[in-house]
Amino acid sequence: MKINLVSYLDPFIHHGGGEMVVRRLVEVGQERGHEFRFTSARGRKSEFDETADFDWLIDSFNYPETLKSRGSWIQLDMEFLASVIEKRRFIHMTNAYADVCNLGYLPCNGNQKDICEHKTPLRISRNLAARDFSHSCSAINPLVRKSFTKSIANVYVSPLHQKISSKILQIDDSKKSIILRPIINVQKFYNSNVERDIENLFVGVISEAKGLHQMREQFSGKELILVGDIHPNVKLDFGTYLGKLSYDQIPLLMNRAKNFVFLPRWPEPQGRVVVEAALTGCKLIVNENVGALSFPFDLSNPENVQDSERIFWEEIESAML
Repeated sequence: MKINLVSYLDPFIHHGGGEMVVRRLVEVGQERGHEFRFTSARGRKSEFDETADFDWLIDSFNYPETLKSRGSWIQLDMEFLASVIEKRRFIHMTNAYADVCNLGYLPCNGNQKDICEHKTPLRISRNLAARDFSHSCSAINPLVRKSFTKSIANVYVSPLHQKISSKILQIDDSKKSIILRPIINVQKFYNSNVERDIENLFVGVISEAKGLHQMREQFSGKELILVGDIHPNVKLDFGTYLGKLSYDQIPLLMNRAKNFVFLPRWPEPQGRVVVEAALTGCKLIVNENVGALSFPFDLSNPENVQDSERIFWEEIESAML
């Protein structure tokens, strides 16, 4: 099949978690004989082919938090996006909640109201960057809703992610939802059975949404190693901070950890680091907001994540017949 991949970020230029997943899915799709044409706002590619069998929309909307954001004011052309949604066959994939909420880290935790209590005219920089001075939940935007309701299939990264998204949108798309299993390199993330000399480990963005306050409450005065970017305006006053390490160092560090700590405030769409930690043999100190825990299988068993890409493409190919 010939496929138009339409996304805000070019998955072969940018290297976030979502782009890493999309890049791998494209690679496996190409191995299965599919051809791709790429259109993106960041990366400025425009290879859209009107003769393609279907379009694949991924994280279509962009809502930067401040004018300092590199992507501020850059977005997919809304007329083009509306044309795809209204007139063409497409699947819609989202790696987080940017396609249903134009605020950072879903401050309502999915308890959506048409009038958003988290929006304020006082946040001028954010409002300018997002081009939104309203008090309305962005999920009531007709184009946002149509991107989910008019799709052939909606792709989510965990059952919890699907549940929260459909709750915000006030729709039931369970019959056409595809839940993407974790895509993890099990040749890199496995239990090497070495001595575990780290009591507690956290890997990820160190921020309020990722559980900063709960970690501070539970682990102040205790051993906790933290790795990752520190969110702007966060003061890290507990634990031992190792900075941001290369991805190749993470499985080595996880193999040294007895416990992996992940206590997000928001409903984490998936939390791939939790799956990686489970595969490397860590005991998990987590809460009910971790999307990965909503899968009905053992995260520590590599057999449960080995065929994620194949399963995805079989479901997509079946849906598009």
